[in-house]
Amino acid sequence: MEVPGSSKKMIATQEEMVAARVPLGYRDQCAHLLIPLNRCRQAEFFLPWKCEDERHVYEKCEYELVMERMLAMQKIREEEAKAKQNKIQGSNGVPLIPKTANA
Repeated sequence: MEVPGSSKKMIATQEEMVAARVPLGYRDQCAHLLIPLNRCRQAEFFLPWKCEDERHVYEKCEYELVMERMLAMQKIREEEAKAKQNKIQGSNGVPLIPKTANA
């Protein structure tokens, strides 16, 4: 399944996430990594030094998703700023502040 606006695909199906009892807030493109991580955590009695490799892979996936969303939001803000700037420049026939020769 493809998620709009993301480069990562959904690998885990809804049925797999329901069977693994993944909370709704965690059902994103990294859920396929959370399922084995939670199994490992339960098998190892949630000891913090266990399942480090699984946790690292899952957290890296989540970090990449956050960075992807931040870059997308930055592009949207830049486009809005350009549109606002063009609107301001296009509305006045005579600029209020004259442009200097060095600018």
